[in-house]
Amino acid sequence: MFNSLRIPHYFSSALSREIDELYASAAIANFALAVVMIFEPIFLYSVLKFTVQEVLLFFAAVYACYVLFIPFGAKVVSRYGYAHGILFNIPFQVLFWFFLFGSQENIAFIYIAPIIFAIQKALYWPAFHASVARFAREGQIGREFSMMKAIINLAFILGPILGGLISERFGVRMLFVLASSIYTLSFIPVFLHKEIFIPKIYQFADTWKLYKMFPKKFLAYFGFGEELLVLTIWPIFIYVAVQDYADTGKLVTIATLVATLLVLGVGKLTDEWSKQKLARFGTWVYALVWFMRLCAKGFWGVFTVDMLSRTIKDVVFVPLSTLTYERAESTHIMPYVVFFEQTLALAKFLAAVVGIIVFGFIASMFGQLAGFYSLFILGALFTLLYAYI
Repeated sequence: MFNSLRIPHYFSSALSREIDELYASAAIANFALAVVMIFEPIFLYSVLKFTVQEVLLFFAAVYACYVLFIPFGAKVVSRYGYAHGILFNIPFQVLFWFFLFGSQENIAFIYIAPIIFAIQKALYWPAFHASVARFAREGQIGREFSMMKAIINLAFILGPILGGLISERFGVRMLFVLASSIYTLSFIPVFLHKEIFIPKIYQFADTWKLYKMFPKKFLAYFGFGEELLVLTIWPIFIYVAVQDYADTGKLVTIATLVATLLVLGVGKLTDEWSKQKLARFGTWVYALVWFMRLCAKGFWGVFTVDMLSRTIKDVVFVPLSTLTYERAESTHIMPYVVFFEQTLALAKFLAAVVGIIVFGFIASMFGQLAGFYSLFILGALFTLLYAYI
């Protein structure tokens, strides 16, 4: 599939079949997600009229459930295989969108949606991460992962602008139908060939040992608390700044295009330079970008910050992820994957809870804009934790 499209000599050896198929599956899934993802928090805020604190509370519920569910998802994936984990997540992703967007008619649905979303994550991410750790070629994991990130970014180039236009003209129901239809196809590439998989027993005790072995890595993965704010608060801020679904989609599309042009180079640097040094350099610059959000005004101001954020985040994310996959492959893949994802989920839960408190206090005293700024500063503080990688 993607082997024929790769840049000559970019990889020292060809992609494995499993990674090639995972690329294709990720491209389909992420195009579906790109159509709708940025509009999920905006839907809560602008359609359901949630406050910023209530949006954060919704996602706090998602990640609280995810912390509990991921060991069970890992058990399912370890028993049935990585490809089946990707297959099993699909109905839960579609159900999540159904309950999320159906809550406009029946608000009771909004209480079910976080549980469904957490189950989807618990099935998908162990399968995805374990596949990369197991099948990526040694010595080129950074380049392979950066190429996958570029493919995902390509999906996010077309997705937001398409989602914005559909939301403007046909409403969020059509957005749900389109995204669900595309996402359902994402299992096909990983089932083109029979999966060769030996069932294993996963026990959480194996993950618990890793918490004791890697206390600094635990702190580093806690940096992902900033991602919760990027994925929930920043889209709302963009929407407030530009006041238009279509323009919001266009802004994210252009910013993602610029970031995509640079991410492949980051992967090559990751394989050739010190991953820790590259990630730590990116951490400090990325924290500064969080502070730049305090100055973002109007379409072009928000665009510039969003483009810089997406670009610099890859300087952190690609080497950090490469180190994660290398450690998982060199220890025990599934226990380490659960360690990574569970820590990440704890961080996002904490970011949501602290965000609720901080925003409520600052906004009540100085206004909503100051509340947004306080969350950007919180994001910068979480970002600094990446330096412990």
